[in-house]
Amino acid sequence: MSIVDRYKQLVKSPIREEIIKTHIPTPSESDYDRGFIKRYFIQKTNDKGSPIFEVSQSNISKFKQNPLYTTIELKWRIKGPTQTQYNDIGEITDKSVSESNRIAIKLVSDQIPNLKLYLPNLLQFYK
Repeated sequence: MSIVDRYKQLVKSPIREEIIKTHIPTPSESDYDRGFIKRYFIQKTNDKGSPIFEVSQSNISKFKQNPLYTTIELKWRIKGPTQTQYNDIGEITDKSVSESNRIAIKLVSDQIPNLKLYLPNLLQFYK
């Protein structure tokens, strides 16, 4: 979206602050069976140094259409090997949980650059 399009969207929409309800996920047994959870984060669009908030899936929908906030969804691995796995010829067969989560953060770092500072524990929720 161009800056002009963003401006037009801002001018059209009424400016109102949404209430941010932070959320700490609690993985269920089915999440552990699946091996990952989805995590949702928001940050004010015009200030990359502003606080980052983790919110629930239902709460993030309030912010997805609000041009004042950047929203991201992160696939967070909670089960798997602690070390990268290789086959007999040295090819990676499975990345470690921490490496998978580091890559997930890096993939969205263009949208929320300081997310890696918000999520320093790459093994959070690991079991």
